[in-house]
Amino acid sequence: MKINNLIILGLFLFASTGSFAQSKKEVKKLKIKSSTVTITEMVDGKEKTFNETYQKFDNSGNEVEDVEYNKDGTFKKKETRKYNKSNDVIEDIVYDEKENIKKKTLTEYNNNKDKTVEDVYDGKEQLIEKTQYGYNAKAEKTYELTTDNKGNIIKKSIYTYDKNSMKIEKKTTDSKGNLISIKKYAYEY
Repeated sequence: MKINNLIILGLFLFASTGSFAQSKKEVKKLKIKSSTVTITEMVDGKEKTFNETYQKFDNSGNEVEDVEYNKDGTFKKKETRKYNKSNDVIEDIVYDEKENIKKKTLTEYNNNKDKTVEDVYDGKEQLIEKTQYGYNAKAEKTYELTTDNKGNIIKKSIYTYDKNSMKIEKKTTDSKGNLISIKKYAYEY
């Protein structure tokens, strides 16, 4: 009976915290500041409880911190985010198990709230890669250009659209212009 109650309680907590973590609207509406998921397991006939995840939110319902733990309850990794006034992520930092910065991503947006530049840095604040995004007069993304820390092209993606401004193709090439992939989109009207 005790085990059944623990399972039901665990499922309820998982379902309720999972829904908050996935619905920014609900987090904002309910003014949730944080969410913690704990797990209780039976180990050698004894209950063992540990944290699985912890999430922290700002007043707009944005997730500003996400922490994961190992099964023994020790720290696994953390990710923090900062947002602009439009609630777009402008900084995303991933920490390793020793809480050192593993990767930092800084993102810039234009006046239309379109992502224009994304810089990725390693834990030593050295630029790893930069991705630039271009748009046409209809605000449709036309290209993504990813370069390394020296400005050398890693890959380039070109987007094409139909007369209804629906994306119909994404063609990606490598640093030498060789085709990597073509992704096609089809719509039924």
